[in-house]
Amino acid sequence: MRVIYLDILLLLNFYITYFLAVSVSCITHLRLRMGRRLLAAGAGALTSLAIFLPPLTFLPNLLLKLAASSVIVLAAFGFGGFKVFLRNTAIFFLLNCLFAGVMLGLWLFVCPDGMMYNNGVSYFEIPLWLALAATAAAYLTIRLIRRVLDSKTALDKKFTVEIATEKGSVTLAAAPDSGNRLTDFFTGLPVIFCDLEKCRHICPEGIVQRIEGKETNTDNIKGIRLIPCSTVSGGTMAVCFKPDKIVIDDGSQRKEVDALAGFTESGLDGEEAIFNPTIL
Repeated sequence: MRVIYLDILLLLNFYITYFLAVSVSCITHLRLRMGRRLLAAGAGALTSLAIFLPPLTFLPNLLLKLAASSVIVLAAFGFGGFKVFLRNTAIFFLLNCLFAGVMLGLWLFVCPDGMMYNNGVSYFEIPLWLALAATAAAYLTIRLIRRVLDSKTALDKKFTVEIATEKGSVTLAAAPDSGNRLTDFFTGLPVIFCDLEKCRHICPEGIVQRIEGKETNTDNIKGIRLIPCSTVSGGTMAVCFKPDKIVIDDGSQRKEVDALAGFTESGLDGEEAIFNPTIL
């Protein structure tokens, strides 16, 4: 009789569900806050208790997996409308099935010591470093595929960026640029470079003064970040701030993104805004 340690079972499936939810976020470009990640991972850990049930036939096992996937997706992303919920659940379910298929294959053909598989739930005792390495490799593979698909798709579309602050709003024609990888070191937010003249009326006063080389007082620099960056003309400082809202529109859908608006002295060579397509 195989002994299953409950703490290992729950921790293992907490860990697996966490990265499955993050993978869905990566594929769909939906934001997934840390609290939601942990809630979804906790729900996934609890559903792993199905391993203690008697072996189920195909249909009951399928219904159980669909129900578990729905609960985890609700915990991670909320409902968001029927179509969005159905899409997220389908993606999570397919990723979960892919993972379960790999585990079933290992159990049937390799049968590593200490591994058990029942009702779509796997249990195995492996070194921590191996679990971390395998998960990191799988996640990086998904990120790489998503990045390649995004870069190819973005080139075929025309974009606008709407930036809103307490002073008003502006809409800019935007160009995707995978070479724009600048992010804020402290917040991790990506930077959308914008034309200063188009945005002058909505920017904090300190932004304009800094770019134009004027002296700024303490009140005018609140919320402004200086980030070193490289341009075709050499190294410089990007002067950035976080607007109240940034929306990117590709003509078919509008998506609010979490990013900084940035400006440089050298400008954008005729472009009104430049963003990295992975931000979507």
